[in-house]
Amino acid sequence: DAKVRTAMVRFGFLCALACDTNSRTRLHVQQGGVLRFMGDAHLGHGTRMIVREGAEMVLGDNFAVSSNSTIQCYDKVVFGSDVQFAWECLVMDSDTHNILDEDGKVINHPSPVYVGNRVWIGARSTILKGSSIPDDTVIGACSLVVAGRELKDHSVIAGQPARSLRTIGGWSL
Repeated sequence: DAKVRTAMVRFGFLCALACDTNSRTRLHVQQGGVLRFMGDAHLGHGTRMIVREGAEMVLGDNFAVSSNSTIQCYDKVVFGSDVQFAWECLVMDSDTHNILDEDGKVINHPSPVYVGNRVWIGARSTILKGSSIPDDTVIGACSLVVAGRELKDHSVIAGQPARSLRTIGGWSL
């Protein structure tokens, strides 16, 4: 959904010093799945992105993952513009396996993940199904972002589960 140009999407170019440069970047979009690029995207060494049949993943302009992160999309995962990942992060909009109630009905359906604009996600953070991260935020390293938490824009978000800790004016590279 952006004007296509040479080197708009780059694989394996970004790498934190903590990265294993022997690991491979993998992108798997099943038939009927949609991966939408809204502009530049950089997927560092060892990044794994999976879009299942019938699912949609949207990567905003200036999307970047440094290395060794996994993003699994069973339903919908949307990243705004200027989203930056440190290494070894995990994003999942599903539990990947069904849990059934006593009557055999699925009780843990996938739920979309939304990440706003200008979000920096710290190393080894996990973002689970149903999460919504507001604009202009920093997710602290090793944080666990879960559904149902009221997170504030312009803040540092951290913890397990993550919560807004401090108001900030923004962040820069």
